[in-house]
Order: sequence, then C-alpha cells, then structure tokens
Amino acid sequence: MVLYTAQLAGSASGDLRAGWRWMLGSLVVIGRWFILSLAALAILSWVGCVLLARRRRAALVAMAGISVLLTLATAADLVNAHYSYLPRVDDVLGIQSWPTASVHEAVAPAPPRPRRHPGGSVVGLPIAGVRSGFGVREALVYLPPQYFTEPRARFPVVYLMHGSPGAPVDWYRANRAAEVGALLADEGRPAILVAPRLSRSWLDDSECVDRPSEHIETYLVDDVIPAVDARLHTIPRRTDRIFAGMSAGGFCALNLGLRHRDLVATIVDMSGMDRPTHTGGMVGLFGKRPDLALVAASNTPADYAPTLAPSPPMRVWMDSGRSDHEALSDTLSMASTLSHRPHFDVVLRLRPGGHEFGVWRPALRDSLQWAVDPSVT
Repeated sequence: MVLYTAQLAGSASGDLRAGWRWMLGSLVVIGRWFILSLAALAILSWVGCVLLARRRRAALVAMAGISVLLTLATAADLVNAHYSYLPRVDDVLGIQSWPTASVHEAVAPAPPRPRRHPGGSVVGLPIAGVRSGFGVREALVYLPPQYFTEPRARFPVVYLMHGSPGAPVDWYRANRAAEVGALLADEGRPAILVAPRLSRSWLDDSECVDRPSEHIETYLVDDVIPAVDARLHTIPRRTDRIFAGMSAGGFCALNLGLRHRDLVATIVDMSGMDRPTHTGGMVGLFGKRPDLALVAASNTPADYAPTLAPSPPMRVWMDSGRSDHEALSDTLSMASTLSHRPHFDVVLRLRPGGHEFGVWRPALRDSLQWAVDPSVT
C-alpha cells in the first residue's frame, strides 16, 4: 500500500510538472495580442501613477516601480518579437522544453532493455579541443528515437553552427531543432544534430576561422568531427555530413563547407554573408601578419567560389528572408555563382521576413528535409 501510494504521488507529481511545462511552452510571448496586452498594462499602471500622485506617496512609489518594469518588459518583448528569439514563456525563463538524456546513454553500448525516447533526446556532449587548444566545450546533440532502439544503426550528422551573438542552445530554444529532428525521424530519415560551441562567449564573433586568440576551424574539423564519429553512432563519410548555419553561422557553414569538401557534401546557409564581417576588420579577425590579404581571401567565398573545382560534387541550400537587407544580396549572388559551377546542386529559397528566427525556424525544417535524403549516397 505504501509503495502504491508513493507511485501514485510520483505519477501525480510528474503529471503536474508535465502540465506546467505544457502551459509554459504553449504561451507565446511574441504574438501581437500578448505584446498589446503587456503595453496596455504598462499604460494602465502609468495612469494609476497619475491618479495616486496627489494622494498616497508610498503607493505611488510602488506603482511607479511596476510601471517602469512593465514598460521595460514591453520594450524588451518588442525587440524579442522582431528577432523571434525567445518565442515562448519557457524560453524566457530558461526552461528546457526539449527531452534530454544522459551522455552515458549516448556513448555506452546498448543495454539489453534500452530506455525508449519516443521523440529523441538531447545530450550535452563535452568535446575537448585537443588539436585546437580551445578547451573542453559542450556540444548540444540531438539523438533520434531510433538511436536508442536500434543499436546497430548508424546515422548522418548535421553540424549546426550558431550565429553571433549566439550559443548552441539557440538551435533548440529559438530554432526548435529537437522538433525538427523528431520530424525527420518520423519521416524515416533520422539524423544526429550536433550544435557545437564555436565561440568563447555569447558576444564573441569568431567567424569560425583560425585566429590568434582561438582556432575554431581547427576545433570543428580536427576535434569535433573526429570526437563525434568516435563516440556516437554516425556514418563517417562526407556524403552523410551536413554543415548548417544561420546568420554568422551561415557564413561559417558556407566557408568551412567549401574549404573542406573532403569532409562534407552538403551545406545549408541561412542568411549568411559571403565574406567575413568582423567588426575589427581583417586585422581584428586574423591579426597583423604578412600574409593577411591571402588568408582573408582564402576565407572569402565571394572571392574563391568562382574558381572552385568541380570535384567532389556539392549540394548547397541557400535561404534568406526577402526583407533581410543584410544578407539577401549576398545570398542571391552566392547562389548564382555556385549554380554555375559544375557538379554543384544549388537550391535557393526566399521567404517572408528579415534577419530573424521567424525565417530560420521554417528554413531549418525545409532545408533538412531536403538535405537528409536517404537516397543520396
């Protein structure tokens, strides 16, 4: 009886937690009515301040504080809505809305009765910068449900490159990568999604190159990819690797994909530029060096793409919002350049929106449905 009661209590607690998560994950904070309601509350609170101005000073101070907070919240949510960065309440609160699993489940031999993960799960995989000296950084890795139930199966890998400012968690929070992974798995094209850390901090703009202060290109190519292939159930060949990125990460995917065609056969560039755009210029990015012009040119797809060799063949998906004045022209230009190169299969997709996650969320879904194609070998 005691055990049964404890089980019921645990079940009820689990249901309560699930209910709270569902509620927080269902409330969208970037919708028009939510923002208007927040603004209306801010206006009403300021009206309350006016009414209290001549009566109760203590109440006035409290109401003024509330008014300031509501005004700041409204302004912050307007910016948030513009970029669609934190779409739901759980995102704002930093609550994980995606299923998780332990690293042990990901890397250990399959137990006789593996735990099922119906929608797949995300694990935090530490990857050491052995060759790059970048330190130990955690990659957020989505594993499809088949990964846990089919121990002999091997899967293609999508490397998700975050923007700047940005972090790996952006893919799962703002871009709903776990939901896209579950969709792919349901469609019979399961894939591992790896979002590595490609900068020292949220504001660090590495451009995914080797610079004096950090060797991000070496970290991805010589540390991340070998570690993922060694520890996870991957298909370790170029035709089953995809580089995908958004904004600055789109440039990363394009530049690193074209520079390492021996490692990767498919690129997804979402709103990326066709050249480095570091605020400190090329000296700020690569440092003062005698071969600076050569190094900069070798990391500028706009310069080297017109002379790319036809082999090995490449698949490239270019995606941008029609109102994205920052990246649209570069996307159109690069799509035109690559489509004229022999053995380059190029897809160009333009959609409503600007430089924002409202563009990148559907772009990730559409591009990976095209990129993770079991018929392509």
